[in-house]
Amino acid sequence: MRYLNHHLQIKSDVLKELRRKPDNQLLSHLIFPTIDKLLMFYAIIVGVKLTIMARNIRTLGDVGSNLLTELLRRGKRLFVLNDAAEIYGNNNSGLRDLLSTLVKRRWLQRIEKGKYLILPFEAGREGEWTEHEFMIASHLIKPYYIGFRSALNYYGYTEQVSRTVFIASTRRKLKSALEISGVTYRFVYMPDRRFFGATEITLDGYRVNISEREKTMVDCLNRLDYCGGVMEVAKALCYGRDELDFVKMAEYARRNGNRAVIQRLGYLLETLDVGIDEAITLLRDSTSNSYASLDNLASPKGRYIERWKILVNVPENELLQWKER
Repeated sequence: MRYLNHHLQIKSDVLKELRRKPDNQLLSHLIFPTIDKLLMFYAIIVGVKLTIMARNIRTLGDVGSNLLTELLRRGKRLFVLNDAAEIYGNNNSGLRDLLSTLVKRRWLQRIEKGKYLILPFEAGREGEWTEHEFMIASHLIKPYYIGFRSALNYYGYTEQVSRTVFIASTRRKLKSALEISGVTYRFVYMPDRRFFGATEITLDGYRVNISEREKTMVDCLNRLDYCGGVMEVAKALCYGRDELDFVKMAEYARRNGNRAVIQRLGYLLETLDVGIDEAITLLRDSTSNSYASLDNLASPKGRYIERWKILVNVPENELLQWKER
């Protein structure tokens, strides 16, 4: 408001100067209606800015403070409506109003219907903050595990950085993808017979389910569209050659039930010289009589390999480049 007062003082000073000389009376009548309109417009702009600034202040009342404090004490950084109801009480309408207010004041981020993330003080006035994407993923659907390219990236088997988190589950979501704070969470339906091979890791104090290294390879060969193609799997097999249990991987491939996965894996292990005889034998015993494309995302043209019933439809020299790394 001090800027508005300053401009009003200027107007007063100019008016006094003009009125000192009679010749200036007419000029003052012409000028000041325009100045008045400009000052009025300026006052409106200042008022709007002050209102916006007031609304942007991250205030937190006693009720909201008590609710968030208790949720954090219980380790519920990301919580659902029922978690808050246990603390707040049975007044559903009052609780929803409170949560809505806390979202507007940027103390909470609404992840999806009935799910909220508590934003820390460090998020600042704009509420710019997000937890590890795997932690958020763990609250979006049950049962679940992080898989495909996201798991490859976690294990260090790919340099590809993706803003998509792939979540495998035996349940289907109404929407196959959800965007939160610039990250896309993609839900991949998996039948019960293929939903196995997950392990638990800890990130920032939270326990998260992720596919085992070996199951990650099998899942990727089953759904190449969720890992970036067979070249990414070839790269991962070479990067992980000293960590992967190839017999377990072969057993997982057989359990998966997709013969194309078995044939792709067998061909890759032999071509890249990263497997062991026992794993190769297990895979050879389970091949199909039908040919499968090595990469079903590529053109269906290439060289047929009788031993593995595989159509090699990607440049073999590009596959072999990972063998030496």
